[in-house]
Amino acid sequence: MGHDAADMYRRAGLDSALIHDVNARFGVSQNNRLWRIAFEETQRPCLMYDVVGYIEPWMLQAMGYSWISSQSLLSALQRLVRYHRMLSTNMEIELEQMQGAWQLRAKFTEQEDNPAPDAVVILVLHMCRMSFGEDLVPLEAQLARSKPEDASAIEDFFRCNVEYDCSENTLVFSTTDLNRLSKSANPNIVVAMDDVIVAYLAQLDTKDIVSQVRQVVAHCLIHGEPDKQFIAEELNLAPRTLQRRLEEQQSSIKEIVDETRHHLALDYLDQKHSSIKEIAYALGYSDPSNFSRSFKRWEGKTPKEYRRSIANG
Repeated sequence: MGHDAADMYRRAGLDSALIHDVNARFGVSQNNRLWRIAFEETQRPCLMYDVVGYIEPWMLQAMGYSWISSQSLLSALQRLVRYHRMLSTNMEIELEQMQGAWQLRAKFTEQEDNPAPDAVVILVLHMCRMSFGEDLVPLEAQLARSKPEDASAIEDFFRCNVEYDCSENTLVFSTTDLNRLSKSANPNIVVAMDDVIVAYLAQLDTKDIVSQVRQVVAHCLIHGEPDKQFIAEELNLAPRTLQRRLEEQQSSIKEIVDETRHHLALDYLDQKHSSIKEIAYALGYSDPSNFSRSFKRWEGKTPKEYRRSIANG
């Protein structure tokens, strides 16, 4: 476009050399400043819609590889909801099932002074189309931005009804589209990348006791459900200290174990070579029937029914 990117990085207070450092993270205010400079330099209020086309899955590191290896679009989006903090700690993403559709809501934690409030849903839809078909069109899009004088780039990108000045960004997908399967699905890569992501998130915030406990639980479930004493020893904490720190984050070992089992169950069920009984034991259940009851509580269907729904698309 004829603009000096390195100079824009410098003016935003960023070191352009760090874009090649996989461990580098830029602050919220610096990112916002960079986008404001870019919008001003290019005079393109819809610049994000041009830039997103250059993003490839590998640029998102483990999150990108985990995404393209997911069995279905639904499992990819569920993984994004679960691990989005690897991409940014300044966003909130939720996925909710509706009548015959799914709604993905995304917003920035610090929305004030954000020049690109729709960036998250732009990236999400771009990733969806790259892995699950360019013909993918949401049923509806709601954006937390004002409608620009020329909204053609936005309308052309979403290809559906777009509402502006909303409280948060929302994409509504049909259930049929979320059942789309990926040609690059690989459950072994998914499990490996999920381990990398969990470890990264635990290091990202050493004070995040929930992430640390979740990592311990995920690695030892195959030997049975871990108790407070075992987890505390693994984290070099006194059991009472562990409990207090979890209570400070409004969590508990029971909740973390249940949540971890749920997430791992979805991953394992994508692996066709693993039987329901094997998955139950891998999740620390001594009786497969207990696993089936838990899974029905989580997903509203049994593991067999869930696996059958994936196979049928």
